[in-house]
Amino acid sequence: MTPFSLAPSISELPALARRRRVYLFVVAAGTILVFVGGLVAGPSDLYLHYVSPVLVLLGLVDLWWLWTRRPLYVAEYAGYAVLAAATMFHVALLSLLPVPSGIYPNSGPYWTLICTCIVGFLALPPQRAWWFNLTLLSVCLLVPWLTHSAYAFGHPALFLRLQGSVMIVTVLLGTMAALRTQMDETDRSEQRMRALAFTDSLTGLPNRRAVYPAVEDLLADHRRGVPGTLHLIDIDHFKHINDEHGHDVGDQVLMEVARLLSTCDTLPGTAPPTVGRWGGEEFIVVMPGTDRTRSRTRASVLLQEFRLASWPYGLKVTVSIGSSTVETEDIFSSLLSRADQALYRAKDAGRDQMMLDQEA
Repeated sequence: MTPFSLAPSISELPALARRRRVYLFVVAAGTILVFVGGLVAGPSDLYLHYVSPVLVLLGLVDLWWLWTRRPLYVAEYAGYAVLAAATMFHVALLSLLPVPSGIYPNSGPYWTLICTCIVGFLALPPQRAWWFNLTLLSVCLLVPWLTHSAYAFGHPALFLRLQGSVMIVTVLLGTMAALRTQMDETDRSEQRMRALAFTDSLTGLPNRRAVYPAVEDLLADHRRGVPGTLHLIDIDHFKHINDEHGHDVGDQVLMEVARLLSTCDTLPGTAPPTVGRWGGEEFIVVMPGTDRTRSRTRASVLLQEFRLASWPYGLKVTVSIGSSTVETEDIFSSLLSRADQALYRAKDAGRDQMMLDQEA
């Protein structure tokens, strides 16, 4: 999602909806923990004693924002900003207050720093997350030294080792987040390439390559006793349409044919039909759960729909249909061959009609 675009208020993409649910759980749990910590904090723990009420209030506001399905990016940026501010305040507080002699520097703020960086890498765009996290990291690492605090100078070697560990962990987290983003982008690119490879660019229908698995499923269904039918559909006199009106009009006709064929249905409880562009002006419809009787009925309905459809430039567009129903021992080539023969018989008989594979 683009960082500054509004999230849908009624329905969201599944990934955004999952993120919203995760945020709700984490914010609710964090608010409870901060509230309990504030109750049990003594006067000596200035951070929890004074900051926890503010964090609890902000947590409740964040919960309300998420629950009412308001723009998700606002909650993400605001949540990161609150965590970053709380972390810097904690580091500054420990840097300015005296530390009892012999006490090892408190690593709590730096664990909070790491958690804040994790939120940044998860919720923010990658480049922005790096800039924000590196800025936060720099501030939190430099403040103890710039303020000459006993927090850092009491055990300088140990403190440097702590800060070095924080830097290494943060860089590792950022690298892992970058690799994950790269992997996700690779997956999306592969999905786009697969869609392009299996989709006809003009009509948006599956292409010939994508139809093969549907026909194989049709043959497999027949072995389990489920009937199936294949329609080959050819636009009548399509070359004349292209020659007379141009290829732009021809493309409009092809897209309208694809739309009409997409209304095909099958028997209730069976798989939906697969409609594909077989090539040129020829289309294919794979119809599971359809015997010869229903095949004839559905083809007759299709022919009538084509006759009544509204075509560009007042054209009268009809189609011829050849239909074959799966038989025992059928393979793809035999099923397709019978449909092809039936289609040519329909065209030889005058077009604008259908023929079954067993009709003379």
